[in-house]
Amino acid sequence: MKQFIRDYLTFNKRERNGVFILITIITLLLVYLNISGNFVKTEQVDFTKFENEINVLNASVSQGNDSLKEEQSKQYTSTITVDRSAKVNVEYFNFNPNNLSEKNWKRFRLSDKQIHIIKNYETKGGKFRTKEDVKKMYCVNEKLYLLLEPYIQIPSALSSPREAKSEIQHPKSNIVFLELNTADSVELISLKGVGPFYAKTIIKYRNSLGGFVAKEQLMEVWKFDKEKFDLIEKQITVDLAKVKKININTCTSSELKHPYLKWNMVNAIVNYRDKHGTYKTVEEIKKTDLVDDETFAKISPYLIVE
Repeated sequence: MKQFIRDYLTFNKRERNGVFILITIITLLLVYLNISGNFVKTEQVDFTKFENEINVLNASVSQGNDSLKEEQSKQYTSTITVDRSAKVNVEYFNFNPNNLSEKNWKRFRLSDKQIHIIKNYETKGGKFRTKEDVKKMYCVNEKLYLLLEPYIQIPSALSSPREAKSEIQHPKSNIVFLELNTADSVELISLKGVGPFYAKTIIKYRNSLGGFVAKEQLMEVWKFDKEKFDLIEKQITVDLAKVKKININTCTSSELKHPYLKWNMVNAIVNYRDKHGTYKTVEEIKKTDLVDDETFAKISPYLIVE
């Protein structure tokens, strides 16, 4: 055992010097590693700018996604609007609402429920004696009535006694009864509250319209208010046969000029015809996207496609 220790653990002078040097080197390395951090300056990296750029990029991506969703939503809404409008093809024509067939009511795109209500009213003995009687049906709203009203034709035999009386000449009475589309200025002046100024203005407006399709149009005359209209309403009538019609398949822009149409509407109607061909129905002018329902209801009685 002593021999073993002597052989492996006993060093000569040269070996002892080597061991001492090795221990010294190791010690110096340990000391250096422990104190070197105090002399080396650590560089601090600022990530703020990088983080800001990341935030800007995320915001941009988010905004892009929102814009895409909004655009897709608009396209979807637009598609639905176009599809729905494409399905609606109302055919307007002059009609007597009394005993009108269900097939003809459907030409106005009335629902089965609306038609059932009207037919039920007639079954119980109801009659449409004036245009306003159609409006009184709760299944006919204001918008629908405005579209139908210019085309409602009720024979005088069905008119209420009050209206029928207004169409009769009474020799012993001083009341004057006039047809607006043929009356001259002298005849108009005979109406209560209508002097030379209003007679001239009424005729001028009548000519620009092409004739009156409803006597209520008198209130569109400059300064001719409802108070004046009420004074003569029972003394006047309108003959639709006297109304001048405009053929939208042959007219020029100047010939289509009308108080109810703005110039951009006129040009759009003519340009659409020139680009897509002749109109099959008057309602097709709404495909220009400039003629809304209110304007169409007012102008359609003056248009034809023949």
